[in-house]
Amino acid sequence: MIEIDGCKDLGIESIPNPQAEYGRDVLSRVKAIIDDPPLLRILQGDVVGALNRIVRKLLPGTDGKISRFTAVGNPVMEHILTGISPASLGKVPYRPFFRESKIIPSDEIGLDGSKGSRLHTFPLISGFVGGDTIAVILSTELHRALQPSIAIDIGTNSEIAIRSSRGLYVTSAAAGPAFEGGEIEYGMVAGKGAIEGIRIDNDNVVLDVIGDVKPTGICGSGLLSIVSRLIALNIIDKSGRIKGRNEIAGNLANRIKEEEDGNNFILYRGASGEVVLTQRDVRAFQLAKSAIRAGISLLMDKAQVGLQDIEDVYIAGAFGSSLRKEDLISIGVLDRFWADRITFVGDAALDGARLVLCSNKKRDEAEEIARMARYISLSGSRHFQKEFMKQMNF
Repeated sequence: MIEIDGCKDLGIESIPNPQAEYGRDVLSRVKAIIDDPPLLRILQGDVVGALNRIVRKLLPGTDGKISRFTAVGNPVMEHILTGISPASLGKVPYRPFFRESKIIPSDEIGLDGSKGSRLHTFPLISGFVGGDTIAVILSTELHRALQPSIAIDIGTNSEIAIRSSRGLYVTSAAAGPAFEGGEIEYGMVAGKGAIEGIRIDNDNVVLDVIGDVKPTGICGSGLLSIVSRLIALNIIDKSGRIKGRNEIAGNLANRIKEEEDGNNFILYRGASGEVVLTQRDVRAFQLAKSAIRAGISLLMDKAQVGLQDIEDVYIAGAFGSSLRKEDLISIGVLDRFWADRITFVGDAALDGARLVLCSNKKRDEAEEIARMARYISLSGSRHFQKEFMKQMNF
């Protein structure tokens, strides 16, 4: 139980996003709305309905008694929630229709609140950096850091924020869904049956599987763990190539399945089938990690700080909390110099929302963060492209 200025944290609940049938990523949903504008109301109804179900699960018997709602999200989700078309986010120059925070009657969009209840959404920074990033900054107090510090929310779009004496800089690296199990041959969400880690001792492969059942796929943290371990064992070389059988000593060579489009590493084989890491999976993973590292490099250049100047490194996101810093370092997402400076802060966006819900002072602080943050675009940046190619290897 957490209490902030008289507010108590009663619990946490989540459900899959019902908008997924219109696209797993937000840009797919934006395109769907551009192609069919009335779809906006359907998608808005989906997310509002999901929120109402969550409230009823958390607080049974309180229908119509909620006086205030606070929501944080990426720019597309905040547009859809408030019923404003995100079409401008799907085309150059990718500007949001609004940047300011919204305070609207909750019944205007269908949220089950008391009479006169309000929904408050966080302000946005740009078309690619939204209220969730502001909430992360607020929760970690990055904007108040006296020494250069960085926060990274790892996901399909990995938001990066750096604070230095020059100011607060933010960007969004389109890392793709590999870190969340997307576009991976046997990729899946972090649910029952997902491989979330691996240990290999004396050619013996031990899989950590959610639910302690037979594995059916690989989630994001599992992918990171697998690639990191196979690199350490020299089964994946520095270029990202899965080696052939004749290049690997010991029984692990028997786990290599050689295919025309690259080799696969067999993680599990059973009566119901197998789960493998493919060469294509490794390439998708390389693109994701390279985009994040290049984004970090560009922001550090803008903030005029070096690797050794960074005092604190915050890794945010529900996904980020399941990662190991050793894996992030070994595959090159984070620098080895930061090993003792890394802090996993969990779902910091949720923590930021909680702070604002319970404190008008924190609400003003979130607005201040939005005003002071300087968005740096990665598109067309030669520095980014150069670093992106440089960081492809492990």
